[in-house]
Amino acid sequence: MSRELLTLNDLEFIEHPVNKNVKIAYILTHKDDKVDITSAIVKIPKGQSIPEHSHDVYDIICPLSGKGKMWVENVGEFEIKKGVFVKVPPHTKHRVFDVEEDLEIYDIFSSYVV
Repeated sequence: MSRELLTLNDLEFIEHPVNKNVKIAYILTHKDDKVDITSAIVKIPKGQSIPEHSHDVYDIICPLSGKGKMWVENVGEFEIKKGVFVKVPPHTKHRVFDVEEDLEIYDIFSSYVV
């Protein structure tokens, strides 16, 4: 299948850099696609977490399925699940925890938000 049309089965999931039990598959990257964003699918199993961290760019989080909690600096703690969209500004601390149901997230990293 071409890189322009992908299914979840086409993606290569690797260990997340901060938790080896969390998996990430990159869809669009500067390295491979010469674009100014990175997009990925992140799979966080029930009971796992992503510790507090920040990025130099916007992190736009769009849960596709599952349920857990998220904390974002200057916002607080809230539930994340399908239908909740989170825009984390650059250099803002955030984390995902209390994953009650396997979370599958579409994640976009960009320095541009139009």
